[in-house]
Amino acid sequence: MNDPLFPLLLALRYMHIFGAIALMGATIFMRFALVPAVAKLDPAAKATLHEEVRSRWSKFVMAAAGLLLISGVLNLALTGRYNFDPIPGIPRGGYQMIVGIKFLLSLPIFFIASVLAGRSDLAKRFQSSAKFWMNVNLTLAVLMVLIGGGLRFVGRTLKAPATPPAPAAAIVPQDRPNASLRRRGEIE
Repeated sequence: MNDPLFPLLLALRYMHIFGAIALMGATIFMRFALVPAVAKLDPAAKATLHEEVRSRWSKFVMAAAGLLLISGVLNLALTGRYNFDPIPGIPRGGYQMIVGIKFLLSLPIFFIASVLAGRSDLAKRFQSSAKFWMNVNLTLAVLMVLIGGGLRFVGRTLKAPATPPAPAAAIVPQDRPNASLRRRGEIE
């Protein structure tokens, strides 16, 4: 790779992948393994297990969301370094627009995951219908993975370095060739 930022881009990619694995993988586990198993427990055991899992999992939710936010924002900022191939059916600038949509989709995912791992009254209301909110989160996460997977195949090339503008003193107006002489008082 001839991109001087390759090490940074690779680190951002791994941050993004590990954050997504943690957030989505754990939601899949909880929705399809933990929640059905806990449903069979008596209420006291269920409450104890829920608090044990919640207190541990909340730290991972924050770390995973942090990894995803940092890497996502930096990746979005770095898209300005590239020229992207057109995406069929999408107007010019479509790559950045789709990445922006993907970023906006991440916000409810982070919110739902955070609330499900929280202790507030709002968290308790969300947790009372945890299956529903996990299903919403998984649907949004699958959509984001599909969008991200598609964007990975959009061709890109590094933009050429910008050439510095010519110094202002060297620019002489073409419509008035004697303008600079008049300003210096050489012509009246």
